[in-house]
Amino acid sequence: MQYGNPYFAQPFQQIQPYQDRLAQLQNSYQQAMPYGQAQIQQPMPQAPQIPMLQGQMVDGIDTVKAKDVDMSGNPVYYPKTDGTEIYRKQLQADGRSRIFVYRLINPEEQQQPKAEEKTIDIEAMFNQLRNDVCSEISEIKSMFPTQMSGTPELKQNGGKQR
Repeated sequence: MQYGNPYFAQPFQQIQPYQDRLAQLQNSYQQAMPYGQAQIQQPMPQAPQIPMLQGQMVDGIDTVKAKDVDMSGNPVYYPKTDGTEIYRKQLQADGRSRIFVYRLINPEEQQQPKAEEKTIDIEAMFNQLRNDVCSEISEIKSMFPTQMSGTPELKQNGGKQR
């Protein structure tokens, strides 16, 4: 029996976890390797990188204006806390920062105003206004009595001549 080899375990010996056995095998392999030979290390598997969006929740556009712009040119997103808008602040090629605003639009609400839109005829509106004013003036005139037809008109004489 070999006492240093984990494959030949003694009776009643606890079985070592997989990681411990692997580490022992790697150590014994490295000791058996002659000096001067390059050791090949296998790359450790890495978790996939998940792209993360930079930003934070804000109350309004005034908060976004006060924030610093990312100097790398990457956009920074600022969702509004009520969920109605998202602001994107980004450094432009000319060196200035610019804020883009994305608004939530309900398609049902968007179609409704289009149906209510009417073409406005300005000339017809002015004609209607003129007719309304004329009728109001006529009604006001009818309230005042006109000259009485029963009173004779007074004629002026040219005066007495000598």
